[in-house]
Amino acid sequence: MGRQTFSLIRILGYCSLILFLLDTCSIVLPPKFTDSVWELNTYGQIVERVPLLLFSFPFIFFGEYSARVKWEQIATKIASWLTIGMAILFFLNIPLGIVNTFRVQDIRQGDVIAKAAQQNGPVQEVAERLSKAQSDSEIKNVLRSINPQQQAAVAQISNPQEVKKKILEEISTSITKTQAQADESKRLISSSIWKDTVKWSFGALLSGLFLLYIWMQSKWARVGIDY
Repeated sequence: MGRQTFSLIRILGYCSLILFLLDTCSIVLPPKFTDSVWELNTYGQIVERVPLLLFSFPFIFFGEYSARVKWEQIATKIASWLTIGMAILFFLNIPLGIVNTFRVQDIRQGDVIAKAAQQNGPVQEVAERLSKAQSDSEIKNVLRSINPQQQAAVAQISNPQEVKKKILEEISTSITKTQAQADESKRLISSSIWKDTVKWSFGALLSGLFLLYIWMQSKWARVGIDY
């Protein structure tokens, strides 16, 4: 294999590494540390792009000493140390990603609970007022306050107790339905978040192990090349 072929393969490796680093900078900047949602999304986006990183190092170290130009003595040494640094970062981000998953899950499920409470709040208030109303006149007063534009229709109600019972049943059904939808949304949120986290964690683990192996195999680059 000629010098030009070696050079083309290694240039491909350097370009792939630079593109990965540029892509990573665009993802990380501006940083929002302590923001669990940002940290988890950033972690996932970097892991999703890791194949570009993993392909770059074998190309950079291809052929070891063969047909190397002088500047590569520094470049390969930096690349070798970069592999162990990135491997450590991937390993450290696995537990951090799991912790952030719990936090993001709580945040998103909290939003669902808050939305359900906001939807159920007004009807629960009506249910409480109707439950406290005992006499026909009290029930009609509550109904008038609920529908101020239906004063005449409320006055013509012949059996307020029956209307009260029917409305309470409808409110109970509505609240139950809203709660069931909220529970399903929470389940889907949890399933989606953890599915991504498991995928990213395995990706980070495999990437870290592969980078560690490359670091061990590229000891020659750290020792130096004699020209």
